[in-house]
Amino acid sequence: MKEKIKELKDKKIFHKDNIEWINGHYLLFCLYESLVLNVVMESVSRHSLLGALLYVLRRPVMFVFNALILLLFLGVGSVFRRRMMYNAIVSILLLALGITNGILLCFRTTPFAAVDFLLITSAIRIVKLYLSPLVIVLILAAIVAAIVFSVVLGLKTPKYQGKLHVAAMLAAAVVYAFSLIGVNRILVACGVATENFSNLADAYRNYGFSYCFVNSVINLGMEKPDDYSAEHIESLVEGSLNAPFPVNPLEPGMGNGWIGGGNLPPQNDHTSVETTPSADTAPELTGKPENSDMLPGSVSDDPDTGMPNIIFVQLESFFDPYTVAGLEFSEDPIPYWRELTQQYTAGALYVPSVGAGTANTEFEILTGMNLDFFGPGEYPYKTILKSTTCESIANNLKALGYTAHAIHNNDGTFYDRHIVFSQLGFDTFTPIEYMYDVERNVNGFARDEILVGEILKAMDSTGGEDVVYAISVQAHGEYPSQRLEDEEPIFIRYTDLDMQYAWSYYVNQIAEDDQFIKRLTEALEERGEPSILVLYGDHLPYMNLETEDVEGGILTATEYVIWDNIGLEKNDADLEAYQLSAKVMQEAAIEQGILTKLHQSCMSDEDYLSKLEMLQYDMLYGEREIYGGINPYEATELQLGIDEIAVTAVEEEEGHIYVYGTGFNEYSHVCVNGEPQKTTYVEAGMLLLETAHLSQGDVVTVAQIGTDNIVLGETEGFVYE
Repeated sequence: MKEKIKELKDKKIFHKDNIEWINGHYLLFCLYESLVLNVVMESVSRHSLLGALLYVLRRPVMFVFNALILLLFLGVGSVFRRRMMYNAIVSILLLALGITNGILLCFRTTPFAAVDFLLITSAIRIVKLYLSPLVIVLILAAIVAAIVFSVVLGLKTPKYQGKLHVAAMLAAAVVYAFSLIGVNRILVACGVATENFSNLADAYRNYGFSYCFVNSVINLGMEKPDDYSAEHIESLVEGSLNAPFPVNPLEPGMGNGWIGGGNLPPQNDHTSVETTPSADTAPELTGKPENSDMLPGSVSDDPDTGMPNIIFVQLESFFDPYTVAGLEFSEDPIPYWRELTQQYTAGALYVPSVGAGTANTEFEILTGMNLDFFGPGEYPYKTILKSTTCESIANNLKALGYTAHAIHNNDGTFYDRHIVFSQLGFDTFTPIEYMYDVERNVNGFARDEILVGEILKAMDSTGGEDVVYAISVQAHGEYPSQRLEDEEPIFIRYTDLDMQYAWSYYVNQIAEDDQFIKRLTEALEERGEPSILVLYGDHLPYMNLETEDVEGGILTATEYVIWDNIGLEKNDADLEAYQLSAKVMQEAAIEQGILTKLHQSCMSDEDYLSKLEMLQYDMLYGEREIYGGINPYEATELQLGIDEIAVTAVEEEEGHIYVYGTGFNEYSHVCVNGEPQKTTYVEAGMLLLETAHLSQGDVVTVAQIGTDNIVLGETEGFVYE
């Protein structure tokens, strides 16, 4: 590094006179630097220097405003004598943000936002799927080199020798910052900029990385609506929702509850309707999907008159590949899904993200809340829901006597679900750490077939009605750039040869999901209880898709279908994700929940979204006027898994210590006096403790520990004698 600095000095770049000039004209230098740095950051973010230059030409005002934002951070260095050190450190940090955004946009369509720092632990666990070990090492080496370079540069270059006016410069920086806020208000008023990013990717392209990233730092949470007040909330509840104020949402029948009064809704014979992919999207290579005369659940021989079980299955990256232009198949990968959509209520589902952001679609479905009202790129799972409870489909249905279960065949700590699901009112949560005999696909993700047994197990664990929320993972990216296995039954052709293997892998994964869905509906039908099954895709897969590549030109559109075995009428509708649970409740003749009633009764109102924003703010950030000033929901004592895990014996045999019990799996670790030990899984009732010795009185437990080393649960202690 010292040799590099010397080389630069020899080229006169760090000549003493140059450094002294920069020190003496620091703000002027920073202005020039901010313009150059802005071009570099936009080029990296757009993966194109030409794209950055076109942005400068098309939106010169926003380009300059972005540069002025960078100038604020760089200009603070004028209060230091070692200005070059400060400048180097800040420049590298700013450039690192831009580079991070560029890298992330290689793997997802959602740009880098401040909330991503809250996802760092989750990102570390999956980074190996996207980057090779060599690339990871090179990135870490670059970070270390940048830090060393900054420090050496600062120490080797001359200090500023003039008089420092620290107080005056700090005051000027504050004034400048407030001036930027004022300019921003003017730009927003003139329509040049916006602070509400309905589509984060478009916002970054239109308004620039620096502006949008700073907005993501400042604008977390929800802004207080201008007309927010107790009087307004009362008027909304009593007028629009026709409910008493304040509301007690825990009271069974709030909003009329099960309005069927013991009678099932009107029945339909689910006569098959012929629907095939359109001529534009069905390639010649593909035969038309065949219709089925009868699907499981199409006729209920002996319908129960009680409330139905309600099962949601969120399908990772699932959508109809027929809608992609230029993609051809040897056979339809999702024939059963297509049959379901022909015979049951179905439609487009508009989700809040593309290529990533599973937890945000999940948030909208579970709560009925609109993510657009939050800060840019925010994940409520990582912010507000870490500290508060709120209305959810789990809490709503529990007021009617349901038991609420969550299931996910992936890490339980991902997106902090092991915390958030308690806040949302779930009674049990079964992550992969509590599953058994898990089969994985060639990319290492658990196959979704395991969810069939886990859903039935959760439902069988109670004697009453259940609401189940299952999240699949099998079709998750990173999608390969080369063939991972020879056994891919469905052959595909795609116009972009670079994406050929990625599409081949993806299509064959969702083909397996199609079979999983079929087995699940068959299992629910065989089970014999009245049930409603809601299936939907959480977002499109990341495949470098542009709007012109998909039918309809909307990258945030997936699909949903509502299967049942109680004879519900087919009632198709295109929905926002935050409207889906209310739609399901409506089909089941249930109105329980404040937001449920709002979506069911006010969607045609001109001020529908304003009402939703008002209630959403009051429930999460306001005074909870709607509940009489209290939060009626309490976090649950979340039970992890359904099967009991217990230690029944600890024995030493031939120099080895074995722990016997029930419910062990590959994630089970023996703990001695609270400390996890190196453990080998032998079978469901046996673990091998690789510790050489146990002392009398040692307390032995078994903990379920994920790949991030977080203890999810632990058995009662067994005293070794």
